[in-house]
Amino acid sequence: MDDSVARELADLSALHRLAPLMSEYLPNTAHELRPAALAAVVDEVLLGSRTVVVECGCGSSSVVLARLLARRGFGHLLSIEHDERTAAFVASQLRREGLGHVARVVHAPLAGHPAALGHSQWYHPALVHDEVSGFVDRHGLVDLLLVDGPQPGDTRYPALPVLRGALAPGAAVLVDDADRPDEQTVLVRWSEEFNLRFRTTPRTSLATATALD
Repeated sequence: MDDSVARELADLSALHRLAPLMSEYLPNTAHELRPAALAAVVDEVLLGSRTVVVECGCGSSSVVLARLLARRGFGHLLSIEHDERTAAFVASQLRREGLGHVARVVHAPLAGHPAALGHSQWYHPALVHDEVSGFVDRHGLVDLLLVDGPQPGDTRYPALPVLRGALAPGAAVLVDDADRPDEQTVLVRWSEEFNLRFRTTPRTSLATATALD
């Protein structure tokens, strides 16, 4: 079967599985997780009993994850987003659905970062430090890190150098768009520098690894 057809079928199947969390229409924001990828993240939250989630890059999928945590009855999500319009939409939707007790969106513009590769940028260093530190102080170490931004791929490198100290032993690290060359380069560097073994699933375009210590 052609890879593109397999991905489309995986997305259709995932949309059916995600239907209970689709209580109302959500727009397809820029760089949104594919349905198959979102279903895989939902599976990891449930099967891995993940309770403290940090997401680099947010969108409508963030609202779906917040709905999941709220319906399950425990867990918290912190989303970091550089695009002001996307961050404003997600924050507004969370407030409208009464999900502010489980999820928070931080608008962190891109800026120069000491951990960035070359001249690329990442989320504003001071904002990320303060928000993640406060999140961990309130809820404990992060047991799921989802890296879905910012774009393009080489700007994602700082995620692990910056957030590695906030990860709990056994935390899951999920990276979207893992089939793209920029992301593959970042994954190789992370594997070498942080002793992680990423597994990529073509039908979801997600790479997954487990932090051992």
